[in-house]
Amino acid sequence: MFQNKRNNILLSLLLCTLVFWGCPSEEYTSAKLYLQQNDLEKAEEFLVKAMAVEVDNPEIPFQLGHHIYGKDGRWTEMNEVYDKALAIDPNRKILEGSTVQEMVDISRFGYWSDVYNNAVKVYNSSKGLEAQDRKTAIRDAISEFQTASEIKADESLNYTMLATSFFELGEPDKGAEFIVKAVKIAPQDFNANMTAGQIFSRISLPEKALQYLQKAVELDPGNTAAIRNLAQTYYDLGNINESIATYQKAIRTTVDMKTKADLHFNLGVLYNQIGDFDEAEDHFISALDLNPEDVEAILGMAQTFESNEKWRKAEKFYKELIYLQPENAAYYRGIARALIQQGKQAEAQRYFDKSKKYD
Repeated sequence: MFQNKRNNILLSLLLCTLVFWGCPSEEYTSAKLYLQQNDLEKAEEFLVKAMAVEVDNPEIPFQLGHHIYGKDGRWTEMNEVYDKALAIDPNRKILEGSTVQEMVDISRFGYWSDVYNNAVKVYNSSKGLEAQDRKTAIRDAISEFQTASEIKADESLNYTMLATSFFELGEPDKGAEFIVKAVKIAPQDFNANMTAGQIFSRISLPEKALQYLQKAVELDPGNTAAIRNLAQTYYDLGNINESIATYQKAIRTTVDMKTKADLHFNLGVLYNQIGDFDEAEDHFISALDLNPEDVEAILGMAQTFESNEKWRKAEKFYKELIYLQPENAAYYRGIARALIQQGKQAEAQRYFDKSKKYD
């Protein structure tokens, strides 16, 4: 008799346990009903109560974060309950059979992408505005990017855009702080490394820019902007040979003709800067062969021949420039200088006089 009674008690306890774990609490049942009715105030009240009763059920804090805090823009509270759900069991399946981790990631990314994309729209709207209006729009974008970082703190795009925005506002220290954070989160991201290199270059810290630009070129070997920035950084650091080697390597590996022409042009400029006019001439000619309408390459040729005291060739290319851009006063003065060196004073004076019409 005593044994049977004991077995009945154990069976009752087991049934109670099964009922407790298999069925939602009264509080959670009420909360789901209020969610269906879109009564979010009541739903929040009963979800909070349900969390206190079903302490090991990760579905409840997830529901609270997704349906209540997220929709209200209460990002700190949303992330707190998401963390609570994940702490219970990230691999438990809830709702439609997805794991807690999957549901949290989807929900958080959805809220983040809405805010981030709106921030990008605000930032892009600043382009073309007058200076003061542009600053106002960028500050509005910064506010949105900061909100995006509250929602999803581990997303590097937030900090890349914050860095870019603060730099444009003339606050380079803040820009540097945010871009370092972006690269730390996503060390293999090209845009983060490229932006970091550009920011540190522009604030005259080439020694800091170098590592980021090296990484950017490693990640995208064909990106001419990254190569150009890296080569210039080597030049700024006094490493001319490495700067030249960077361009030469890019020229060897680049297939696109327009890109290759740009690289030859940049290398020509570099050789001009160090006084190697013969090499500069060779690369400007290569640039023109690949892109005959490249005005910058023609100007580079004219300036190279002038620096190399090849006056007749300098005259020839300045005349080509006038043909293409007849209202540029600098080209007329360039021809005049070349003519003076050839002893053609009267003709030089005519070109000087013409240049005054376009000043």
